[in-house]
Amino acid sequence: MSNWSELKQALSLELSNSEAAKSFNSPLQLCSLDHKCAIAVVGPDSKKFLQGQLTCNLDDVSPSQWQLGAHCNHKGRMISSFRASALSDEHILLTLRHNISDSALAALAKYAIFSKVELSLNDKLMGLGLAGEQAEQQLSAWELPIEEGNSAYKDGVHVLNIGKGRFELWAEQENIKNLLEQLKSEATLVDSSHWKLLDIQAGIAEVEAGVEEAIIPQMLNFNELDGINYQKGCYTGQEIIARMQYRGNVKRHTVRLVEGITESQVELASLYSGMSVYGANKQAVGELVNFAKGPQGLEALAVVKDGAEQTALALSEDGPWNFTIEPLPYAIT
Repeated sequence: MSNWSELKQALSLELSNSEAAKSFNSPLQLCSLDHKCAIAVVGPDSKKFLQGQLTCNLDDVSPSQWQLGAHCNHKGRMISSFRASALSDEHILLTLRHNISDSALAALAKYAIFSKVELSLNDKLMGLGLAGEQAEQQLSAWELPIEEGNSAYKDGVHVLNIGKGRFELWAEQENIKNLLEQLKSEATLVDSSHWKLLDIQAGIAEVEAGVEEAIIPQMLNFNELDGINYQKGCYTGQEIIARMQYRGNVKRHTVRLVEGITESQVELASLYSGMSVYGANKQAVGELVNFAKGPQGLEALAVVKDGAEQTALALSEDGPWNFTIEPLPYAIT
């Protein structure tokens, strides 16, 4: 078995999608994270190398703590975004969207030639998402009562507490199989679209295919999510990112769009990251970043011009103008 489809077939798993309202009411939700993967950075220079490339402070990444971060080009535009965690000081994991993994790995590898590190796409690791009011209780039963922003490793399973009762579990296939066997009778099994929706509702945008090298980290609200450290020193793109912050030149931010039509006719297949978002004057005011369907209809995160969120928005020049702006669970300062 080499992928998620084979694993689900072997375990006779039926995963529902996020449109099922029962998923949100379930006290324990188990999600496949087949839309994500992990880049491994291994070697004695792992932290030193990444410190000169990433927006987050690698001194704050340890086996017990993870950090949100981004890798940018020299213009401060995001090549990738990820959660950085550590199995040891010489083994760092960057978990990110699968559809940008090859380009993200290649971009990092360009700078690694003079460092004692090895970079690879760790295709042996698979991810599970655990959510719901019983998720923390489940982790405590495994003797992993970790706090938000922290991580832990036990019995071959790497766990990240990403907040709001949500946990990402990363392990090799056999351990993932064991977890699924253990929990499939207790949890509501849902596919990755459910996890995407939970990220959208948490206001956590991710770089994926279609928006690479188009957005600076502040536009994805990374300064509000502790994804940028302004004291750590130089890294690729740092000068642009710092100048934008201290001069107040960031005029576009991420907002949460909700269509609010349960029986929406919008097909996900017709949407793509990077497609334009339009105001009522038929002018493009931003671009779509992440999207998923849920009980309320289509939900999305989009980067839009400041002030545009006060007008009607649509995904085409001619409407329909049925997107509302829902508040994010954090303030834009």
